[in-house]
Amino acid sequence: MTTAIDPTLSAGMQTEMKTTGKAELDQADFMTLFITQLQYQDPMEPMDSNEMASQLAEFSNMEATMKMADNMEKLLEYQTSQNNLQLLTLLDKDVRIYGNGIGVTGEDVGQGEFILEEDAEMTVAEIYDSAGRLKKIIDLGRQSMGSHALEWDGTDMLDKHVEDGAYSFQIKAYSQNGQEIAAEYRTSGKVTGVDYETGSARLVLDNYIPAEVAAVIGVI
Repeated sequence: MTTAIDPTLSAGMQTEMKTTGKAELDQADFMTLFITQLQYQDPMEPMDSNEMASQLAEFSNMEATMKMADNMEKLLEYQTSQNNLQLLTLLDKDVRIYGNGIGVTGEDVGQGEFILEEDAEMTVAEIYDSAGRLKKIIDLGRQSMGSHALEWDGTDMLDKHVEDGAYSFQIKAYSQNGQEIAAEYRTSGKVTGVDYETGSARLVLDNYIPAEVAAVIGVI
């Protein structure tokens, strides 16, 4: 919050204010300005009592606003820390999230799920590694409208088990007349970590799949 500068201030006061180098006045600056204004006022025309009361009221409001902002910031920091602690309770629990990522660790393969808006005459699942390379194509045949589990055993085109890491899947579904059908994606996996490096907390599923907290649908 800033305050207007009295145009009747002396040159000495104006010079002192110009040397501050600040675009906005804080609490200490306001008091310095107010005291300096009193120091340089014309003894023959002292500051009007109403004007002085107005400036003191402005100072009081500014101080209250600054305290409120400081308290709100502390409250937000506390709430964030509490939320982060609550996320730790999800460790080693299975959750379901929005997304198409699948983590592979040894023989353990994350569970994918897709939802079709209508019946599909032909459905194909494509599995990709973290570099975007196609690893496997799975013919799922006809699929009805609704939710379906992705059946992938963690093998590639040659039926060799893929390396541990993050994978993703895409569904290509077509109706009887050849129109592509949209699909929504879900993933289920075990929470193996909580990551705070990005500034906001994120879960890690099956050691490799990052998940925003907002993407969590529920705990299984």
